[in-house]
Amino acid sequence: MFSTKTTQEGFSVIGLQIRTTNSKEMSGEGKIQTLWEQFYSEQIVSKVPSRIEDNIYAVYHDYESDASGEYSLTVGLKVRADAVPSNGLHLVHIPPQGYMKFTTDKGQMPTIVIDCWKHIWEKTMQSELNRKYSADFEIYDQRCSDPRSAQLDIYIALNK
Repeated sequence: MFSTKTTQEGFSVIGLQIRTTNSKEMSGEGKIQTLWEQFYSEQIVSKVPSRIEDNIYAVYHDYESDASGEYSLTVGLKVRADAVPSNGLHLVHIPPQGYMKFTTDKGQMPTIVIDCWKHIWEKTMQSELNRKYSADFEIYDQRCSDPRSAQLDIYIALNK
């Protein structure tokens, strides 16, 4: 796993959305796994209007406070700025900002994602990562085509 500072242009994502907390996710009462299952079973990729690429984005946004508070998670695709979501889908705008980009080790899904987030939380708790809690995101690109040997990038918004 490695990380690097970067900046990203703003963009928009349309997809399915839930509201949850990390404590719910760790207690077995989480919604994230069900969200992903719904995303694939309902073939949401084919329902996203105005998409501009085929990568899947998982966007963490509308943070109540920090890693201990509620947040929204939208799983969907990047779309044109003027896109309008269809029934049951949500639009989220990710502002242009600075990020710490974490690239996971190559390995089994979802273990590599969970391990990377544990690393991010540890860095945050040790004050080595000054998180903004605005919009963080994961990109599931061609490197994720084999879930037994996947790799992805996680972008964490930074305060200046």
